[in-house]
Amino acid sequence: MHSSWLVEIASVWAYHASARVEEDLPFPSEAVHAFWVQNRTRFNSWNALLTAQQRRMESLSMGSRIQAWQKLKSLLEEILLAEPLSRVSVAIAARLESRRIDDDTRAILHNVYTTHQEVRHRCLKIISQGILSGNPEADELNSLRHYLEHWTDLLLGYFANHTEAIQYSHNPTRVAEFSEEYSDRMLGEQSKLVWSLLIASCRAWLNKHVAHRPVSPRVNQLISEAALGMIHPNLFDSMGLMRSHLVHRIEKGLDQAGETIQRLEDGSWEKMSSLVVSPSKPTNRRLPA
Repeated sequence: MHSSWLVEIASVWAYHASARVEEDLPFPSEAVHAFWVQNRTRFNSWNALLTAQQRRMESLSMGSRIQAWQKLKSLLEEILLAEPLSRVSVAIAARLESRRIDDDTRAILHNVYTTHQEVRHRCLKIISQGILSGNPEADELNSLRHYLEHWTDLLLGYFANHTEAIQYSHNPTRVAEFSEEYSDRMLGEQSKLVWSLLIASCRAWLNKHVAHRPVSPRVNQLISEAALGMIHPNLFDSMGLMRSHLVHRIEKGLDQAGETIQRLEDGSWEKMSSLVVSPSKPTNRRLPA
């Protein structure tokens, strides 16, 4: 499973944040634990791969480094794509904690978030060095970084301009602006239509700019399942399988969210839709900061 789907699941989380608070229910501890364990597994793998790739590149000639950068790009891309979920999930958990609904989950998800930031720092340092050396892959990754930062702040803005969301944002001012335009409170009955269009736009951008070469497909799937399992305690049965008749609870306002869940359930994500496509041609387009 490609980590692009983690961007989609972060969107599902943001859209249903208000409902989660209104339900007055804590997150299922089993799903939270699984989310933490699988993220730790992936963090360890990422760090080991980053160290190995950096050491290898130091010993290569300039021509060989270009080829090595192409392989490194997939790893850095996955680290960037996985970040929105780490920020959105802990922001929502912080909101539940402030409402005395769940006193335990925020600390666990904050640990996931801070560890991800450590890996992200390594990732951004490599990208910065690549840009300085004129590497086009580094420019493309920087564009992806810009886009995902904007998208994450948009998701946090939908959850409204709460202190809990602001502390996990990239740009607090931007979150406040997005909150005034795109929050559930401001959109009202238009929420479903507006967010369907926003999600479609996000998918289209990722289709064009993401190479779709997963580094951790199996762990990405397990993290996705755990993240979806945290949204509602009844999403999965005692065997760990998603209850198909509950898919519509997530489907509201995200026209293809049900497809996301169904594909995750039956294991056919490789064949699907808008995010999993053949690699696009490289682009040097850079988004504005």
